[in-house]
Amino acid sequence: MLSAGVESIAEDLRQYGEPETAEWILGCSDDELVRVCSVAEWLLYYGPRRPSGGSMMIGKACALAAVYVHDGSPRELARSRRKPSSGVAPQSEGRRPDEELQTSMPREYGVGDDARKYWARA
Repeated sequence: MLSAGVESIAEDLRQYGEPETAEWILGCSDDELVRVCSVAEWLLYYGPRRPSGGSMMIGKACALAAVYVHDGSPRELARSRRKPSSGVAPQSEGRRPDEELQTSMPREYGVGDDARKYWARA
């Protein structure tokens, strides 16, 4: 299952214009972080494709997944493209999903029917 650090996800969220969710991810519960990573992985495999036919970027998948888990429903990000980075990379990626909790959950943990319908491939 995908494993991403909260600092990296928060930076992606800021770049996509989602500062509230960026702050939330830094203090979310272990269960919420596992759900974010699970939904992000699902988006990479089964979510919308880029015009080139490839899957979306990992950073965008993590940002969309965080917004979905935080808001409780799927939606597009505030910005369709990332704004340029501040140029200062996080000191570390921060906390990652608890491996034991993550492996005990089903592969598509947290992916609701609403997400499947919203992000269904055409």
